[in-house]
Amino acid sequence: MEKKWQSKLFLLFLFSLLSPCVPLNLPSHGCYWTESCQNKWVGGCDAGHVAIAHSDNCHGLCPQPENSPCLPFYTHFQCCKLESPKVTDRCVKCKNKVDYGDEYVCCTDCSDPYIMDANTKSGYCMTGAELAVQLKPREHFKWVAGPWMPCSSPCDGGIRYRDVECFGQIEDISIPHYPVDDGRCSEKEMPTRQEPCNLRSCGELSNKRSRASNKRSGMSSWMVTLLVVIGVIAFGGLGFAGYSIYQRKNSTQQGIVYIMLDGYS
Repeated sequence: MEKKWQSKLFLLFLFSLLSPCVPLNLPSHGCYWTESCQNKWVGGCDAGHVAIAHSDNCHGLCPQPENSPCLPFYTHFQCCKLESPKVTDRCVKCKNKVDYGDEYVCCTDCSDPYIMDANTKSGYCMTGAELAVQLKPREHFKWVAGPWMPCSSPCDGGIRYRDVECFGQIEDISIPHYPVDDGRCSEKEMPTRQEPCNLRSCGELSNKRSRASNKRSGMSSWMVTLLVVIGVIAFGGLGFAGYSIYQRKNSTQQGIVYIMLDGYS
């Protein structure tokens, strides 16, 4: 009985040592745990894969009871398939991405990408998503000028100012423009930040105002005179009309008295 147990243990040890390092159904990308226990020093992952972790029970992720705990000095390896990133247009929208100057590298599900070779940008996504690369959208820069401020002087020449800032905007992305360093914009195309204003002399402006004031005063005097004349004419007309009515009333009363006296005689 003891010999049978020892033989079984030896066969299990031999099977663990010679068992394949990776499962038969390998995923096309991403990471997985080996189905069998591998020797910590001899075992590992298949070619084209990297071992990123190892655990006796796959950190609790190995299915049970298919995978029993490994014997001493044996473990499960977590293997990730190295792949070159494929071209996509979704990396810009991902927060978790690696910036390589002119392009981004990301996972298609926006999880964290792990890059093993910065030159070839080969790596893996632990979630099983595919590794992707995208050229950065072109960024345009332009000057934006604000409104002019009031002139510093009403006459004899002043200066007025306005704010001029450099703004950037990413091509094909519907986000508002954002302020950037002025060095990003072309210095030749920069609008002026200040210019002269109110160049007329204060004396010329004063004379013009005086003439305008005199013109308004002359017009006012003429209007007053016209109103006085109209008032005199109106008053005279009213007086004449009242006198005529008074005379007419007196003449009518004398005629009536005369007729009555003539009838009695």
